[in-house]
Amino acid sequence: MLTTLFLLLLTLVKLSDTNPNDTALNIKARYVDIINNHEQLLDSWHQIYSDSAISPVVKYFDSLERVNTDMDVIWNKAKSHYIIGCICHWNLDYKTAMDHFIVSLKALDDITDNKYDTQKHRLTGLIYKMMSNLFIKCEFFDRSFDMQLECINEFLACNDSSRLAVEYLHLGSFYDMLNENGSDPDTNLYYIKKAEKYLSKFPDQSYERAYYYYCLSYYYHCIKQQDSAIILRDKAMHNIPKYTSLYYSMNRAAAYAFFIDKEYDSALYHVSIALLSPNLLDQRDAAEGLSEIYKILGNDSESVKYSSIYQEIQRKYLDIKIQNSTISKTYDAYLKDKTIDEKKEKYVQPIWIILIAVTVVLTTIKLVILKNKHSNYKELSNTLFLERWNTFQETEIYYSIIERCDFNKDLMGDTIMYFKNPLTTSELSTYKTTIDTLFNDFTHKFSTQHPNLSDVELDYCYISILPLTEIQKAGLLTLSYQGVVSRRKRVANKLEKSLSGQKLADFMKKSLKDGLV
Repeated sequence: MLTTLFLLLLTLVKLSDTNPNDTALNIKARYVDIINNHEQLLDSWHQIYSDSAISPVVKYFDSLERVNTDMDVIWNKAKSHYIIGCICHWNLDYKTAMDHFIVSLKALDDITDNKYDTQKHRLTGLIYKMMSNLFIKCEFFDRSFDMQLECINEFLACNDSSRLAVEYLHLGSFYDMLNENGSDPDTNLYYIKKAEKYLSKFPDQSYERAYYYYCLSYYYHCIKQQDSAIILRDKAMHNIPKYTSLYYSMNRAAAYAFFIDKEYDSALYHVSIALLSPNLLDQRDAAEGLSEIYKILGNDSESVKYSSIYQEIQRKYLDIKIQNSTISKTYDAYLKDKTIDEKKEKYVQPIWIILIAVTVVLTTIKLVILKNKHSNYKELSNTLFLERWNTFQETEIYYSIIERCDFNKDLMGDTIMYFKNPLTTSELSTYKTTIDTLFNDFTHKFSTQHPNLSDVELDYCYISILPLTEIQKAGLLTLSYQGVVSRRKRVANKLEKSLSGQKLADFMKKSLKDGLV
């Protein structure tokens, strides 16, 4: 009701209703008011499903920027595209939403005025958060996780307490969801504790507190302390502002918890509320839950009814996933364009590529000479490896990574989750290309020899070639300290026979050497 009334008021100030005698300044001020009003609604955790008020605002600032490089204009363009991206997201048009978010990010890239620094970080964090939602709904879980880390990075940069509280709680839930071995309550609690320090300013009757109570209730549920879990869950449900996006999602989650505890009447109450959500995923899970509950209660007709509703929503959801399956490519194209722009400003990379090529040629010549001089295979292998390794240490990418880790050498894993400048996708690609150039296509050979390793586990192995601590690896790979430890254990288990008691770093360097001759 509040959202409908709010949007009705906003539509009264569209450009078509303005006085023709209005100056451009008045029109701009009016549109800025619309943007600010939408932002206030979004900040109160409401979802907006109509673009009738914001669409002309987007077109207006887009048209201004063609002839105007004023920072205020670009800033309002970024905000308006973010807002309409949110609307497209909630209307299940993920592809168009991603397009608008990319336009917003590009506009933010063009803002050079330092007065916008704090605002830029916050808006960029909000965009990454929405992108994370898009990726998870299309089941690109790794991309969603990366965006979640990026959004926290931005909120840390501007110290946005409200968002940090919520996103750390969400990150804990994310780790729990992606954990290969089931629930991981200790890691979840770690991030709940990180969120706690940002909660002091929020009263009980707030979205942030309600979400905190619910996440804590889930933790107690996982460690089998049901009494504490129920008290906290009830507190969360009582304090959550009604008819917000989380209100319906929390009722859906509460229904599931009561269902597991076989409290079917309570589960039925909460899942019925979740079914009223405008969110398709809430509706789908609620319909499935109602079918299961009625089946247990012996009401077969209602069970069949809601099973049919679930199947219908599921088909619609799968169609939406297929229609929006290109969102990952859209984001990749943005990163590629951004990387190209950065390369135009730096000419170092072509130089080191040429140097590497020359080094490879010279080393090959030396190898021929060495073959004539040395009959000992081991000595030949060691000599060749040392030459390539010394060249590797002189490359731009090696120097850049080591320098970055030295700069962050005092960071501790229990207080800092990751560095403020982890490896970008482009840097990681350059790093692996450098290894392949110097060590005979090593990454391809290694991945072929160990097909049971996932892409992220392979990246951990390649980073382990460098003389780094686990905390530094965590920083480079945007992992928490617990995350990098878990990844190390998984890699060690999968490579157990090959390692034969060696440390991973020693094994990787030996593999580099063995692949040379």
